[in-house]
Amino acid sequence: MNEKMQNNESHPIESGYNSFKDRINVLSEKVGGMSALARLSGVSESVVRKWKQGDSEPTVSRLLALAQAGGVSVNWLVTGESSENTESQPKDDDITREFAMIPGYKVQVSAGPGMAPHDEEPTRYLAFRHKWLKYRNLNESDLVLVFTRGDSMEPTISDNDTLMIDTSQRDMIDGSIYVIRTDNHLVVKRVQKLINKGLLLLSDNKEYKEQAIEPNEADDLEVIGRVVWIGKDV
Repeated sequence: MNEKMQNNESHPIESGYNSFKDRINVLSEKVGGMSALARLSGVSESVVRKWKQGDSEPTVSRLLALAQAGGVSVNWLVTGESSENTESQPKDDDITREFAMIPGYKVQVSAGPGMAPHDEEPTRYLAFRHKWLKYRNLNESDLVLVFTRGDSMEPTISDNDTLMIDTSQRDMIDGSIYVIRTDNHLVVKRVQKLINKGLLLLSDNKEYKEQAIEPNEADDLEVIGRVVWIGKDV
């Protein structure tokens, strides 16, 4: 269930906007307001507010996410000179040759008691340098981005953080953090293997108790992948 843009064709993007904040305000109106732009581009409303007020400007990665969210070109966002809309997928231009576009899903992974996934279609793309992925030995085709809800993994993972998951890494290693599907719920936890072939799901927030998974229960768990990057607002 993708996020629907409101009045997508009633606010044509035009040239002539002198400042970046002007273009952000137009883009915000185009997609249905500040909250919608924040959700679609994967940032907090406070960050979008700073852009709209001209107090800050986004990184290259977030520029690409904004362009994807609003169906506009990066060139228009940066310069105001182009009125062409982007395609549904990022174009293979100079920027995307340097950056891999990793799909983001409007899926809430719980850092708490568990949350059912409601959406399994990409709603945004964030950019990561190919060199960085190669250095981390990550294959872009194995990577996905999701949101978190809850505080059980504080201070490592906070509410509304973005997680990059490597779906190829499903063999659990003690001490690593994984996204796991259990009883149709997705949770993010640190794991510890037990001698009896059971499993402990550990929370970094010590106010939460560890969850013991018996060997006969462990077979019912589905490991989605290992968390390899955490994106935070500051």
